[in-house]
Amino acid sequence: MAVRFSFLQGFNSSLNGILRAQKQTFETQQQVSSGRRIVTPADDPVASARIIQINQELSQLNQYITNADAVENRLALAENQIQQVSNLLVRVRELAIQGGGLALTQSDRQGIAAELDTRLEELVDLANTRDVNGEYIFAGFQGSVKPFERTDAGEFIYNGDDGQRKVQIASSTTIPISDSGKSIFVDIESAQKLIVPTVEARNTGNAFISTSSIDVTIDPADDLNNYERNAYPDDFIVIYDDDAAGLPPAPFYTIYTRADQLDNGTLDTPLATILDTGSPMVIDANAIDGAPASPDITNLGWSITINGSPATGDRFYVGSTEKQSVLTTVGKLSEGMKNLTDSVADELILDRLFSDTLINLDHAEARMSEIKAQIGARQNTLDSVRTLHEGVEQVNQEVLSEIRDLDYAEALSRLTLETFTLEAAQQSFAKISTLSLFNFLR
Repeated sequence: MAVRFSFLQGFNSSLNGILRAQKQTFETQQQVSSGRRIVTPADDPVASARIIQINQELSQLNQYITNADAVENRLALAENQIQQVSNLLVRVRELAIQGGGLALTQSDRQGIAAELDTRLEELVDLANTRDVNGEYIFAGFQGSVKPFERTDAGEFIYNGDDGQRKVQIASSTTIPISDSGKSIFVDIESAQKLIVPTVEARNTGNAFISTSSIDVTIDPADDLNNYERNAYPDDFIVIYDDDAAGLPPAPFYTIYTRADQLDNGTLDTPLATILDTGSPMVIDANAIDGAPASPDITNLGWSITINGSPATGDRFYVGSTEKQSVLTTVGKLSEGMKNLTDSVADELILDRLFSDTLINLDHAEARMSEIKAQIGARQNTLDSVRTLHEGVEQVNQEVLSEIRDLDYAEALSRLTLETFTLEAAQQSFAKISTLSLFNFLR
């Protein structure tokens, strides 16, 4: 059976063929100009989904590498500052040894103390180091808070916390980029057990503890035994009162031991009652006045100075610690060299001060070495993870290139063929479209 095509059918069929050839040529031309085999997801939906996945992985890797670069800079800064602290402590040791010379007078020691004060300022500046973003690197989580400040009483307080800020450098790997100044500079083993006086936050008066000290001339064995047996770790509470039945009608301070019992409402027998003779008031556990004292707690050898005006019931705590800040170590050395005289009694205190300082400096230098080792371990981890990321990135780029990138030789050959086909279709259509039965009826 013969199949007949109308002139319109033939025209449309030829036109559709030309349009298809044009579309194929245009798509191939887009591939050549973009260098991509897949220009739109419709070109290859499966490959397009794989490309999206690889790009997401590459983006994540790039973020990890960026994080690693930031961590590297932060660790390099911390390592440098800790090394500077170590170098500074070496100089402080030299000054301490120099100050302990037998031929030196108080005037000589004061000259050495002047340099110690300068070194102490340098040490505080190092402990308050900031990074390029203005954040303190030794403040724990509190990057915007200045970690170390010196009070009017000359004591150093730490305003940061114990936290470590961490940055993720891999899916399951984080690196600390900040350290607690408390663990680096404060919690350092001390040569001697120390007292830590604090003021109850709920006090209604304005009294504060300006100074504290331990009498180093007492028998160390008695001090240690009594201290640990009777008072450690919550040692003493000093309570102010302006009147009480059975006691002298004058303001006084009462010293209690065992803070846990006191806080639970069970008062121990007072260790001592000290009459308030004015402000500032020096409360000396070895100079008890006005009340009987327990014979087991008579050689503790501590004193605190309270300034200001306390209110009835205000509490002042005298705790104990086996830690001492390296800042405090240097500060005490300077103060002792400036203020202790050439008397026999002060010479004994100086000898103990120099001995304790050298031991404390040993502990501080050991802590700096420990911190540098920790930073070095982080840097090693950082290098390993970065090398891994770079390898994974290279593999992903190769896979992505195989899926997405164009084979130019194949594409150009195809473009030539498609162009030839399009031109042939256009020329043949031009000839066929002029054919008509009327051309033969003349």
